[in-house]
Amino acid sequence: MQEEKLTLEVSAHDIASCSICYAHNYDSDNADMIGERVDKLYELKIGGQVLTLCDKCLDRLREKLAQRISAEEKSEPYGGQIVLFTGTEFTARDKLGQSYRYRMIGAEVTRDGLTRLLNLDTGLLTYVESAWFRERKVKVVQKGGTIE
Repeated sequence: MQEEKLTLEVSAHDIASCSICYAHNYDSDNADMIGERVDKLYELKIGGQVLTLCDKCLDRLREKLAQRISAEEKSEPYGGQIVLFTGTEFTARDKLGQSYRYRMIGAEVTRDGLTRLLNLDTGLLTYVESAWFRERKVKVVQKGGTIE
């Protein structure tokens, strides 16, 4: 029988502390001790790793997981990626806030896999790598016709 690789249990250790905020389950004479005294700690085991958590940090983890799950449920098809077809018109806003309109002309069948775009604001043809799309906020304005 294979051991469970993901578990959450109340810590059975008499002396332990939270891996995040250093809250501890024991009394100490050390006035400079970091973290507050708590009655209960939990052990989150993930594979071979063990993370000890207090109630507050466990609640924070629950909140972050709930936010992540909620964000994934609201995400767009294809994992939040936009699928561009030949002829698709879109806007792309860069990190500086500048926005331009483009039309997808096609993808080059090369080792680099460059995408050919027409800048509708300047009339210039440009070739971009896939990283270009990750660095911009892209919004489809008009869907194209054929898959590229």
